[in-house]
Amino acid sequence: MTIPGFNPITLKIPAKLNLYLHAGALRKDGYHDVTMVYQAISLYDTMTISSSIEPHTDFTMAVTGIDSDRIPVDARNLVIKAAKRLAGHIGITNATLHFDLVKSIPTEAGLGGGSADAAAALIGCNYLWNTGLNETQLMEIGAQIGEDVPFFIRGLVGIGTGYHRPVVPVDVDPKSMRTWYWVLGIMPRGLSTKLVFEKSDEFIDRRVRRGEVISSQSEQLAKCLKVDWGNTPFQLLVPELANNLQEVAEELDPDIEVALQAGREAGVIVSLMAGTGTTCLFLAMDEGHAEALVGALTERGIFRRVVRAVGPVEGVRIIR
Repeated sequence: MTIPGFNPITLKIPAKLNLYLHAGALRKDGYHDVTMVYQAISLYDTMTISSSIEPHTDFTMAVTGIDSDRIPVDARNLVIKAAKRLAGHIGITNATLHFDLVKSIPTEAGLGGGSADAAAALIGCNYLWNTGLNETQLMEIGAQIGEDVPFFIRGLVGIGTGYHRPVVPVDVDPKSMRTWYWVLGIMPRGLSTKLVFEKSDEFIDRRVRRGEVISSQSEQLAKCLKVDWGNTPFQLLVPELANNLQEVAEELDPDIEVALQAGREAGVIVSLMAGTGTTCLFLAMDEGHAEALVGALTERGIFRRVVRAVGPVEGVRIIR
C-alpha cells in the first residue's frame, strides 16, 4: 500500500491517574491481574507528526522537555512501536514518519506518559494515512502495545484489567460531570513498573504464607463496576480511592510516604500515589484550594515539581 505526502499534524496528549488500582497475582502468561479505574487529566505532552514518501518504512523521533534525556528515540519507544504496529496492520510499506515529542508528563511517574504518546501515534497515523479505523479498532491495536494505551484513545474515565485486555469506557454525562481538582507532586526519582510489580509479588507471597485470602480480579472488577466513577461528586467517592501498590512503592522509596504525609499536613482531601509511582496525588476542594496547596507543597522542598491539573478530560486529540 502506498500513501501520498501530507502536511504535519500536532496532537495534544493527556496524562492519566488511577482513582483505583488493585494489582493481584502473576498470571501464567507473565502478566498480572490488575484492576484499574483511569481518569485522564490536564497535564499534556504534545507531538507533531510529519511524513513524506520514501521507498521503505522508516520512523524517527526527537524528544524535548521534561526527562527527555531518559527517553529512547529508537525502536524501544512505544511511539515507534505503535506506528509500526498500525503500518503492519493496514499494509503500509513506504511511509517515512518523524515524531517531534515535547514532554510535560514525567517518566516513571505513574502518569502513563509513554502509553499516552503511543496512543497519539495511533490516532495521528490513523488520520494521516486515512485508514478509516474507528476508536474501538484503535483500542484493540493499542492493547497489543501496552495495557494503558487503549484508555488514551477516548480518555475521560475508564476501567482496565491489564495487558491484552480491553478498557471499558465509563459513561460520563457532560451535564452532570464533576471536575476533580488535583495537585501533583512530582518526586525527584522514579520507579520502574517492572521493579514495583516484582516487589508486589513478594508482598503477595508473604500474605499467602500467612494464610490471607487474596481477592480475585473478578471480585475487584465487580466492585469497580458498581461505582459511578464518571458522574458522582468526588466528595462521595473519596472512600473508594485506593492503590494497593502504594505500600509496595513506599518500601522501595520511603520518601513517597514522607511526601504523602506532607500533603495530609497541608490539608488535602486525599493523598494517593499515582499508578506504580512515584508521583503523589493530592485532591483539592476547588481551584483556589489547589492553588494554595501548590504553594504550600512547593515550600516543603520535597518535590522537584508541583503542578495543578483537572480531570476528567478527553483523550488524545488532534489540535492542528
